[in-house]
Amino acid sequence: MHRRRALTLVELLVVLGILAGMVSLLLPAVQSARQKARETVCKNNLHQLNLAVANFSVTHKRLPAKGVPGAVGGWCMEILPFLEQANLQQKVRHEIAISDAPDFLLRPPPIFRCPVRQSLDNQQDTSMQPGHYVLVASDRRESYSLYDAPLQFSLPWASGPEMAPRTVTLRIGPHRDGFFVARGFQQGIDYLPSDHDRQ
Repeated sequence: MHRRRALTLVELLVVLGILAGMVSLLLPAVQSARQKARETVCKNNLHQLNLAVANFSVTHKRLPAKGVPGAVGGWCMEILPFLEQANLQQKVRHEIAISDAPDFLLRPPPIFRCPVRQSLDNQQDTSMQPGHYVLVASDRRESYSLYDAPLQFSLPWASGPEMAPRTVTLRIGPHRDGFFVARGFQQGIDYLPSDHDRQ
């Protein structure tokens, strides 16, 4: 008679322990890969938005106009044709109140959304989504940079969120507390740590 070989309880527990150890080693790597993928999308969005603002500036010989607080307009609306979104821009009535904006403006084109910031937003479907990028123009609007929007900064995307120079990094950013920045008319994306601890 042959005896059937089966796993003992101790052997089963050892195998489960090894599997649990392998999974616990793998999980941080998966999380890190996901975070890097989100950051890559964010950098690409900033790069594309930077090109659109630069192309707008070259074409119109000026930076996009500053938006009116609480109204539809500003840089996000003006650069839409340079993001292959001319159809959306043609449907928009500029300077109407954000509260009166049509439903198709509640959600921006994906290029205006940072996946890292999006995972931190507590957004209700009935209101307009906030802008995840801000334009920082010089005083005379001769030059500009595009930054991630600070975590405490929440303005509707269709109002063209802007911030004054040197005020962005005084707040907490969405990327390891810092910011990605595209410096207008230049290639590449830089990382800037937040200065909020130095206030």
